[in-house]
Amino acid sequence: MDVVWLDVRMRAGLRGHFHPFTDVMCDAPDPLPAEPAGWQDWATAYLDAVAAKDGWQPGRYSYSVERRDEGGHALETYVRGQWDCLR
Repeated sequence: MDVVWLDVRMRAGLRGHFHPFTDVMCDAPDPLPAEPAGWQDWATAYLDAVAAKDGWQPGRYSYSVERRDEGGHALETYVRGQWDCLR
């Protein structure tokens, strides 16, 4: 596996619903995490770096780490989680 995708959603509004925000194509970690906690650690570190580089607004985001086919459809989801951007 060469790449994985982070499907990122941003919490918006007073109701706290998550809305589509961005998809981030990432080089897959080497070695691949064996447990969900390893995927979560990797994903939050990656999100920290992307948010700092791109200037994301502070707030709560949800994400899923996915393997996708060439058409962009999720084939496998490794982990889902929430992350707080403190920038």
